[in-house]
Amino acid sequence: MVSLAVLALGAAAPATAQTWAPPDQQVAQAGESDKALIDELRTLIERGETERLADPWYLKDLRALVDRYDWPWRVRILSEDFSARGPQPPAPWRVTAGEFLIDWRHGLRSVIEPLPQAQAGTASGQRQSTEEAVGALIGALLQQTLGGQQTGTATQPANPGDAAVQAPVAISNAFAIELELTSRALPGLVDGRFEFGPYQGAQAAAGYRLVYTANPSPGTPSLELLKLSSRGTSTLDLYDQPLRLEDQQGHTIVWTRDRAGAMAVSVDGQTLFQVTDRSFRDPFDGFALINSGGDYALRRITIDGTQ
Repeated sequence: MVSLAVLALGAAAPATAQTWAPPDQQVAQAGESDKALIDELRTLIERGETERLADPWYLKDLRALVDRYDWPWRVRILSEDFSARGPQPPAPWRVTAGEFLIDWRHGLRSVIEPLPQAQAGTASGQRQSTEEAVGALIGALLQQTLGGQQTGTATQPANPGDAAVQAPVAISNAFAIELELTSRALPGLVDGRFEFGPYQGAQAAAGYRLVYTANPSPGTPSLELLKLSSRGTSTLDLYDQPLRLEDQQGHTIVWTRDRAGAMAVSVDGQTLFQVTDRSFRDPFDGFALINSGGDYALRRITIDGTQ
């Protein structure tokens, strides 16, 4: 019976294989019938292991085969193609800084032009006066004390000129994120950053961020996976080869995390890195996008999770 089920699985899987999957793993997102078949196979394997109905090594190989074709993220958490009439993004999306507007051609879009070189140098060399520093501190405390009850979570950009938008939705600890990103080259832009990821906490200060850098300077990675926590920000993995998406074409980014904390990131079908991190064991409270310089648009996004 197990052999027949395995043959059925082998016959069904190629029809649902995803083009972005790593060729060495042959990962497939199963349809409803395939999911039922996979669940039945797991039941048969567990019975075989418990009652010792087959050789342990044979059952181990069967379990490995099932793992290759299983898609554990079966709960649709969020799906949006940003086709609604703008300019503001639809619920649950909420702009928390700068501008993220609906563009009927490209989706959810944000543009931050680079500062002129002289102005950028002046801005970076300026020091805040005592009055400015005190005013900024009071404003932050006032927003945290009064605004927190009104807005719930709030994504705080690293720089005042950044733009940020968030979707406060519950995301399981294991997730699969797929989005289509469009980027346009801007004259004079170097090290433009677009980052996104799930967050935890009232201030969205903890979680993971996947950072794409447009026109990176020497030594700056094109893609970087960051971990944000109370201890600061650390790099989990990075891709330092050229990854230029500024062709105004949609590029598919897939980011998965399983129950063991194993994460994989692919762009247009090519897996760029895989890394495991178990720092976060609780569900996430939402999903954030931040533009720190550049012209970026999100055509669509889906987030799937586990029960």
